Amino acid sequence: MSSPNTPIEAALSGQYVFNIKALLRYSHDKTKTQIFPFIGAMMLAFAAVIVFSMILLSIFGISNPLEIERATALQLEMLLMFFMAPIITAFLVMGIRSAVAKPIKPLDMLAYFPRIFLLGMVSIFISLWISVGFQLFIIPGLYLWVVTSLVLPLMVDKGASPFQAIKLSFKLTNKYLSSFVFIHGIILLLIIISALTYGLLFFYTVPFMLTLKGKIYADLVGYQIENDIIETQESRKDDTTFDA
Repeated sequence: MSSPNTPIEAALSGQYVFNIKALLRYSHDKTKTQIFPFIGAMMLAFAAVIVFSMILLSIFGISNPLEIERATALQLEMLLMFFMAPIITAFLVMGIRSAVAKPIKPLDMLAYFPRIFLLGMVSIFISLWISVGFQLFIIPGLYLWVVTSLVLPLMVDKGASPFQAIKLSFKLTNKYLSSFVFIHGIILLLIIISALTYGLLFFYTVPFMLTLKGKIYADLVGYQIENDIIETQESRKDDTTFDA
């Protein structure tokens, strides 16, 4: 019997081995070399979200954010989620690039805005799905959070349709569910610890978590550099520099 010839086939056949300790050590080492571009991207993303939120409050005529009606708050949440979808996608791809030793820069967080409509709609769908799961005694929500964690990178890296990406994310994560749950448990713990430091530790833990998820993604499904918008932009920039 021939062995699987792609990382996805190998992963789906159960050949991938989660070495948690090695993954954490590897992600820490890579984070140290790429932390400043991540921090720059985080600052830009924070500024963009603040500006967009202020625009939304102005459009809805809200002067006191503490007195927003429930229906209006839901609309604002959906619009903000829609806006953040390409930013989140870009950060996930930056994590993959960091994991495979590709250069990243702060402005990479803007790379996927041309795909905002599809990414935004899928993000809203998944978020609503997870929210319903959390209302069903929390565990279903946590499960859906874990099993949909590969959807956005699969869409932009593999060119998968939303349905294909969701289906493949379910298959891969369920194949290694205990390991994925453990990894996401570590992520939750890091988020809680970082929050207790008034958010200061996020400047390390966010790049670390993104690189960790990127390393797992690259190992499980492979990274297709030819589909990477960030890499394409870098190549065009190099070509322009060479021509000049």
